[in-house]
Amino acid sequence: MENRRRYPEISLSAVVFAVVIGVVMNAAITLVGLRIGFTILGSAIAALLGFGILRGLLGRGSILETNIAQTIASGVNSPNAGVIFTVPVLVLLGLSDLRPSSSEFWLLTVACVTGGLLGTAFIIPLRKQMLDIDRLRFPTPTGVATILKSPGAGPRKAAVLVLGLAIGALIQLPKGLPNIRTTADVADLDALVASERVSPAAAERTRMIRGWVDGRRAPEEIVEKGRLEAQRLELAHRVNEGEALGEELEAARAAIEAAAPEDISPKLAHAVFLATSGDLDWSDLRDRNLGWAADHWPGYADLDWRLPETRDDTGTLTVRCDRDGNGRPDLLLTDDEFDFGRWVGLPDEVQLVFAIAPFAIGAGFLTGQAGLFVLVGGILAFLFLNPLAFNLGWMPATTQAHEVPGLARGLFNRHLGIGLLLGGAFMGIIASLPAIREALRSVIESSRTRSAGGSDELGMKPIAIIAVAGFIVLFVLASFVGNQPFNTICPVSGTKLEAVESPATLEYAGYTIGFANDAAASDWDGRPAAEKDAYLEGQRAHPGWLGGLPSLLRAAIIALVGAVWIWFAGLIIAQCTGMTDWSPISGMALLTVVLVMLMAGTGAVFGAVLLGATLCVAITLGSDMMGDLKTGYLVGARPRAQQLAELSVVWLGPVVSMLTIALITTKNLADGGPAIGPGSPMKTDAPQAQALQAVITGIQGGSMPYALYILGAIVGGLLGLGAFSGLGVLVGLSMYLPFAYISTYGIGCVANIVLRRLKGVSWTEEWGVPLAAGLIVGDSVLDLTINAIAVSLG
Repeated sequence: MENRRRYPEISLSAVVFAVVIGVVMNAAITLVGLRIGFTILGSAIAALLGFGILRGLLGRGSILETNIAQTIASGVNSPNAGVIFTVPVLVLLGLSDLRPSSSEFWLLTVACVTGGLLGTAFIIPLRKQMLDIDRLRFPTPTGVATILKSPGAGPRKAAVLVLGLAIGALIQLPKGLPNIRTTADVADLDALVASERVSPAAAERTRMIRGWVDGRRAPEEIVEKGRLEAQRLELAHRVNEGEALGEELEAARAAIEAAAPEDISPKLAHAVFLATSGDLDWSDLRDRNLGWAADHWPGYADLDWRLPETRDDTGTLTVRCDRDGNGRPDLLLTDDEFDFGRWVGLPDEVQLVFAIAPFAIGAGFLTGQAGLFVLVGGILAFLFLNPLAFNLGWMPATTQAHEVPGLARGLFNRHLGIGLLLGGAFMGIIASLPAIREALRSVIESSRTRSAGGSDELGMKPIAIIAVAGFIVLFVLASFVGNQPFNTICPVSGTKLEAVESPATLEYAGYTIGFANDAAASDWDGRPAAEKDAYLEGQRAHPGWLGGLPSLLRAAIIALVGAVWIWFAGLIIAQCTGMTDWSPISGMALLTVVLVMLMAGTGAVFGAVLLGATLCVAITLGSDMMGDLKTGYLVGARPRAQQLAELSVVWLGPVVSMLTIALITTKNLADGGPAIGPGSPMKTDAPQAQALQAVITGIQGGSMPYALYILGAIVGGLLGLGAFSGLGVLVGLSMYLPFAYISTYGIGCVANIVLRRLKGVSWTEEWGVPLAAGLIVGDSVLDLTINAIAVSLG
C-alpha cells in the first residue's frame, strides 16, 4: 500500500496532459485518415510524450502514472477511425452537411459517444480471460509497454518526437499559408496573374467590379439579372413557407439561367441590384465571396520553379511544358505537390507526383515494410495500368497523354479500388472466423471464472448500468430518427423540408414521410397505394423486414439488435487485434449498415449510418481498451484504474472527431469545392466512406459500374488469401487515392527499410518511430490550425 501511495497512478497533471494530447492527436489523425483512408495508433506517441513532459519537464511521473496518461490519451484519440469510416458518407450522399448547428450533427455525436461507452464497457469483463488465460499477444500494446519500461530513454525519445513536430510544422507552413486569403489590391493584380495566384478572368472581373464601385453604377443588364435573382429568392422563401408557387419558382430559375451576361454569377448580380437600390453599400462589392480576386500568403509556388521551355516549329510552347496554355512553362513545385515525373522526363501519361505531406512520410515510416502493400496499388494503377490503357487505345480517342491520370482515375481506378476495398474488407471478416470462435470461448470461460474479479477490477454493476443506459439511448435515437421524414422534399408541393419549421408527417410502409403543410399531407393521404408505392420506388425506399411493425417496437428491436451486435463485433475486433494486430473494422461497419437497412428499409440511410457509426466507434474503443489493459498488465498497473480512467474520458473523442470534420467541410465549402470527397480543396477524399456509399447505392438499386466493382471485389478477396486478410483493403485504397499521397507514403516505408538495414531494428524503433510520429502530428495540427484561421477570417 505504501508503494502505491508513493507512486500514484492517477494524478491531475497526468489527466490534464493526457486529455490535451488526446485531443490534439484525435484532430490530427482525423485529418490524416480522411486523406489516406486509415488511421495511426496514438498509444506510442502518448507514451513517449508522457515521459518527456511528465518526467522531463514536470520532474514527476512514474511508469504507472505515464501508463494512465497513455490510456486516457489513447481513449480520446481512438474514436476517430470509427467516425471517419462512416459519418462522411452522409455528406457524400447529400443527406447532411454536418454543420454543428444542425440536429443531425449532434444526433451522430451522441450516437458515437454512446458507442464509445458501450464498446469500452462491454470488453472489460473479458480482460482476465483474454490477457491472463488466453495470453493474447497484442503486438502494438506490447511495444508500448516496452517504451514504458525504458524510462531512461523516454525523455530523449520525447525530444526526438518534439523535433519531428517542429520539422513537420515547418514543412507544412509554406504549404498551408496560401490557404489564408485576403482581398486583393487592384494594383497587385498583374503580379498575381504572373505568379498564377489569380486567373486572368478573375483579375478582369475584379477590375470590372472596381469600376462599378468607383462609378457607383453598373450596366443595366447586370442590374436586371440581379432583380431576377431577388425575385427568385423571394419566391423560394414563400415556397418554403408553404405557398404553392412551385411552377413560378421554376420559371424564375429558368429566367436566371438565361439571363446575360453568363460570366456574372447570380450572387454578384443580386449584390449589384441591392447596391443600385440603396440596400447595400457599393464598397461591399469588394468581397471575395462575390468574385473579387483573392490574394494569398506566400507558399512553395512563389519559388517559381518551372519546367524548362520547349517550343514547336511555330515558336509556341509545347503541351509538354505548358498544359494550361497560358504561355508560361508549368510549375514543377506547387504549394502542395512536386511533379517528379515531369522533372525527370517521364512520358506524360505516366504520373509520378509527390505530395508535400510530412504526415504521409511519417505514416509510411511507422508502417514500415508492410506499408509497401499500400504503394503497390498506386504503382500498378498510375505507372502501369493507366499508361497501358492509353497506349492500347482503350481511352477516349480525344484523350491527350497528360489527361490520362485524371481521366483514368474517374473511369476505372476509383471503381476498381472501391471493389478491392470491399472484397478485402469482407475477406477480413471471413478470416476472423477463428477469432470469433475464440471470442465466444473466452465469454464462456469468463462466465466460469467470475471470482477472478475483486478490488482491482471494475465490478459488473457499473458495466450493467452503462449497458442499460446505452440501450436506452440507442432506443431513443432509433425512435427519433425513425419518426423523422426520410425525404428532403415534399412529394406534393416540391418544397424543401429543411426550410419548413414544422413539417406535417405521415407514416407509410415503415417510413415517415414529410410534407410542407397539412394540406399537402391530406392530398397525399388520399392518393392510391400504387402511386404511393411508385413514389417510394422513385426514392429507392423499399420496405424493410420490420416495416409492418409499430414504430416504437421497430425502434426497440433495432436498438436491441444494435446493442448485441456492438457487443459481438467488439469481441471479434479485440480478438483479431490481440492475435494479429489487424482488425476488419471497415467490414464490420459495412455489415452493420446493410443489416439496419434490411431491417428498417433501404430508405433509412441516416439511421443505418448512425448505428454504423455507433458500432464503428464502439469496436475501435473496445479494441483500444483491451490493448491498453494489455500494456497495463505488462507494466503492473491496476486494471480498475485504467478502466475508470478511460470510461471517464471516452465521450470526448467522438466530439473532437465530429468537430474536426465540421471544420474540414466548412473550409472545403468556403473554397468552392465539395465538402468531402474527390475534388475537395483539403484533399479529404474519405475513401472508406466512399466504399460505404457504393454499398448503400447498391442496396438501393442505384446505377453503378457493377462490373468494375465486382472485378475489384474478386481481386481484393483473392489478395486476402495472401500475406494477410486485409491486403485487398490496402491495395484498393492506394488505387483509389490520388497517387501523390501514396508515393509520399512510400518514401516513409522505404526509409524505414533502409534504416533497419543500416542501423538495425532496435535503433530504428527507438529513434525513427518518435521522429515519424512527430511529423504526423506537427503537419496535421498546423494544417488544421491554419484552416481554422482561414475559416474564421471568411
